[in-house]
Amino acid sequence: MSLAEQPGEDLAGRTYARVYRASGRGDMHALIHTAIERSGGRVVWESAHTRAPFYFGVQTDRGESLGLLIYPVRLTRLVTKGRPSDEHHAQVKFGADSAWRTEVHPIGFDVAGVDTTLFLGINAQEEKLVGLDPALWDPMPLGISFYAYERDFDQMGADGWHTWEVDTRGGSRNAARTEEGFESRVAFTPDRLLDYARFEKRATDLALDAALRVNLAQRFRKRSSASEMAQGIHPLEAQFGLPAPKILDLIAERRMLNTAVKGGVAEAHLQELLEADPGVHRVTRRTDDRGADFDVTLTSGQELVVECKNVSPTVLADGTIQVETQRTRNSKNDPTGRLYRFDAFDVVAACLFSVTGNWEFRFAPTTKLSEHANFPGFLATKQAVDKRWSNSISELGVCAPRGWTAKQRSGGGVRPPIAQP
Repeated sequence: MSLAEQPGEDLAGRTYARVYRASGRGDMHALIHTAIERSGGRVVWESAHTRAPFYFGVQTDRGESLGLLIYPVRLTRLVTKGRPSDEHHAQVKFGADSAWRTEVHPIGFDVAGVDTTLFLGINAQEEKLVGLDPALWDPMPLGISFYAYERDFDQMGADGWHTWEVDTRGGSRNAARTEEGFESRVAFTPDRLLDYARFEKRATDLALDAALRVNLAQRFRKRSSASEMAQGIHPLEAQFGLPAPKILDLIAERRMLNTAVKGGVAEAHLQELLEADPGVHRVTRRTDDRGADFDVTLTSGQELVVECKNVSPTVLADGTIQVETQRTRNSKNDPTGRLYRFDAFDVVAACLFSVTGNWEFRFAPTTKLSEHANFPGFLATKQAVDKRWSNSISELGVCAPRGWTAKQRSGGGVRPPIAQP
């Protein structure tokens, strides 16, 4: 065995890929070079087509530097008796045939995460490519075939991209490569090669399974979406035409924006807290801006509607923390337009961040809160966060039905579980 065919050696904590002598792969190498240029890149270094895997150093028009380690497997469309007429067939072949069964053939991965490994089926004549999950083909089962079909390529459409799952149940020579017996495929045109490389890097870094790889690949289908995801651009950055730091600066500079965002952030922290509470069975976030924030089911079976509120940053002279229990928007010609009725929700979750600097919460049933002095049946606009409040929602016990007023609360007696709204 020549030096070029020796297994990779460990150098500086990194294992380098085994390199095979290759013949008849010049057309695939040329297609990859062209595909890099057509997908917005410039080749700054490339290995010879007489060695496999191929290696390409790429500079993109976005300023990215990419290292691509590509295992090229020839896809061929030949009409074979007894096989589908639209079948593209590939057989994994690297190195001498005599070594297929007697040696292990690992795929090279960069443990530092700098270079990206691609395992590609390539039909150079028709300029069609299929990407496979390299982790599932490591070590390479040499001599094993895989397939794609013309109908798969037809579904690429104008985007030049299609993803799907295939059944990969084991055969006489190999077991299934996944416990589920499925793996992902992505068919794409040459001008999407760098989008595929970006997809593969993210999928590899996150160690996604077949279903999640398909889900991620579907998000890459649209060229605009792939561009935004590759650059780490949030949809709001694309919508507003501003980078994230500028948007955050605007939020910080404008009090109303800051207040609105702080409310959303508090809700996100509250959801995490509720989901981590062993006394909570299920949490569902509501999306109606005029309604309450969460539906919560406790392990006891009790169902609660929860409203999240930030406390006032101003603390009373005696140290009392207050929370406003009224809406931010008013209704014309209605003095109760900003007020909440007792039956609007079951529990108020008060976020203490404005006072303590920590995303912590206190919980109180509305039936324990103060009633408005002028409008019976409505909550007072300000509530003291005092001994009526608990540290967790599961500590509240059985809550009285929504709608009970102060007079009804004072009657005592056993309070039944609330009814589903």
